[in-house]
Amino acid sequence: MDKIIRRYERYHADGNRALLFITNNNDEPASAVFDMALLPALNHFGFPYRVADVREGSLASHLQDAAAVILAHDGVAASLTSGQWEEIAATAAIGAGVVSFDGKLWRADEAIQHFFGGSLMQEANIDRIHIPDNAHSIVEMQRPGVVHTLKKPIGASVPKGADGVVSLAEDDAGRTLVAAIPRTPGDPASTRRVALYFSPVIWMKEYFGHVAGLDDLLWRSLIWVARKPFATMMMPPFAVCRIDDAVGSYDSFEYVNVLNEYQWIPNIGLFIDDLDEPGAKAIKHLHERGLAEFSAHSFHELGEPYPDQIFIQHDGSEYTFEQLKEHFERLDVFYRETGITPSETVNIHYDEMGLNSLPFLLKRNQTYMMSLIPFGVHWYANSYSWEPYPYGHQGFNYGPMDPDHRFWNAIAHHLGDYKTPNTGMGVGEFLGKCTMFNQECDGTDIANAIKRGADAVKRGISSGFFGTLMTHEQRVAAVQPDDWRSIIEGIHRELAGWTIWYCSYDEISRYCKDKARTRIVNATYDNNNKQFTLELEGCAEHGLYYYIYRDEADSVSSEIVPVTPFERRTSCSIPYS
Repeated sequence: MDKIIRRYERYHADGNRALLFITNNNDEPASAVFDMALLPALNHFGFPYRVADVREGSLASHLQDAAAVILAHDGVAASLTSGQWEEIAATAAIGAGVVSFDGKLWRADEAIQHFFGGSLMQEANIDRIHIPDNAHSIVEMQRPGVVHTLKKPIGASVPKGADGVVSLAEDDAGRTLVAAIPRTPGDPASTRRVALYFSPVIWMKEYFGHVAGLDDLLWRSLIWVARKPFATMMMPPFAVCRIDDAVGSYDSFEYVNVLNEYQWIPNIGLFIDDLDEPGAKAIKHLHERGLAEFSAHSFHELGEPYPDQIFIQHDGSEYTFEQLKEHFERLDVFYRETGITPSETVNIHYDEMGLNSLPFLLKRNQTYMMSLIPFGVHWYANSYSWEPYPYGHQGFNYGPMDPDHRFWNAIAHHLGDYKTPNTGMGVGEFLGKCTMFNQECDGTDIANAIKRGADAVKRGISSGFFGTLMTHEQRVAAVQPDDWRSIIEGIHRELAGWTIWYCSYDEISRYCKDKARTRIVNATYDNNNKQFTLELEGCAEHGLYYYIYRDEADSVSSEIVPVTPFERRTSCSIPYS
């Protein structure tokens, strides 16, 4: 099977270690939010799950094998019959965790409010979310004291009292917005519960959106409550460096040595006509040792009297096939004379890729992109109507490129307000506004560059993508060598405590392709044989990983387990006791 996971499709998983989401399809607007805002996240994170609807009556047959039960959207709690709630409570009493994504708990029965840690709940609107300073595992990826500002207010249920809960997020008045309820010591019938008291419309991009800084609360809440062992197909914590507009600053790519010292393997986009002989020798040295990847970014910077862009003209006009034949012959000569093989992932100037270039790239096995825009358009014509998998996000996506699905995109960094309108996308390239390049700063702002770099990497990983340290070489060239070392060393220091796998871009691109075609179809724990088994469906040409989670006191530990390449189906078993 070689099917692409679809962002809005419900994928049913069997077994006693799948999550059960309870919806109310009688409330079409609210259930549509589940489909539009939460389903893409579940599919992206690789959760095993299934969906049941309150209209079915008794939920007992669905609940008996659930790893956790989730009230999937606003109004579900109030729509439950007394019998349905008793079934959910009974399931919780034998070990299944429970999560509420219902921002209208204020409408629910008092017993349900109390179950989720609140009492005398009131309707409210919120536009900011504060993360207090606590050590709970659900928020350990958040910076204590950070405040997340929404684009538009959303509805919430705020409790007058919240007894026995750990407050993971609060409103401006200090009232709990996310509550974690741990097991009661000595009570075998108690279970972990989490309530997000605000509406799941928060995950719609017009309100706040995914990859905006709160995704980890979503997936870590589900993992924390789930009956263990539990597994997901989440992306491993990959991290990569991307450098654009390169000609060999710092005496022929000397800056790469500092990156290598801290385990970064940069993918570098070259202005090939501007590279001198020492620079060519340097990139061969780095290439042969696997210390960097290279591809042609452009012939040279814009403004020269002969063609600058390789793959499409800068006004969006396609080159003729004869022109492209000459362009690619020039590239072939460059790579041959330099003694390097270009990366399979193409680092394109202005991300501009022409449709007529695709046959030439396919012949050369360069089938991956790191693009912020679709094929066949110029940079300034790009629009936010592009809807790549999984969220339709311009800077965080992975999936096949239209119209030729032999080409794939893999990108995980914001561009911020540099070149594109500031749409609340967050940190852009980490040296942006931190150097004297283009008069962006009076000097080198080392502290800000460190913060921006670390935040960018953390954002990618905590959102289930990969971390990217991205900048343009012109900004690197504006930084003194000692300051450059201080910045990279400082980013490394800020990432201490995070599990990070430093990889090449090609490794990540290949992984993203396999991940976007694979899902968990069964997750079952056999308590008698102490064996946890996953059945995967899809296509993994290069192999994948899954996470297996265990409860550790009031926290959760994880192990990343490899899966060998497979087609169609494979089964993975691991002892668990």
